[in-house]
Amino acid sequence: MGFFADRSGLETFAGQSPVDVAKPMVAIIFIWSGAAIAGNLIAAPAKFQAPSLTLPVALDVGRMQFQWLGVAEAVCAFLVLALLLASKRMASWQLVAVFAAFALQRLWILPVLDERTLAIIAGQPVKESSLHLVYIAAEVVKAACLVWAGSQAMRPLSARSRA
Repeated sequence: MGFFADRSGLETFAGQSPVDVAKPMVAIIFIWSGAAIAGNLIAAPAKFQAPSLTLPVALDVGRMQFQWLGVAEAVCAFLVLALLLASKRMASWQLVAVFAAFALQRLWILPVLDERTLAIIAGQPVKESSLHLVYIAAEVVKAACLVWAGSQAMRPLSARSRA
């Protein structure tokens, strides 16, 4: 049994009628992209610009920010996966890249950065690290692929509105 790509950029099993998930898929993907961009690319660096926050306080706030943002992103990931399963569709390569970047961040990068952050908060010396740059690169890839996947998922909606 083969796969074919439909206009949404998602792949579906040939011969099976998928559940229509375009609207909730678009909503969840764009909520996820907005949360990721706002939380990871805007708010995270912004707190270090506040002169009244000491580095340990900013890092502690950041730890909580990333923890709760991770929960929100995990919920979005679960919902996207549930919609894919309900629709009998396979994820586009953009969504695969999103899941890979999210897993990389949550399972490897953030645990290492969290240890480093705790050491800095405790006043311990830490070695220089470029892991933040790896995290930022993964975040940019994730955000771009989310926006791209959301745009692809909107295609059938715009086609329906013209019909």
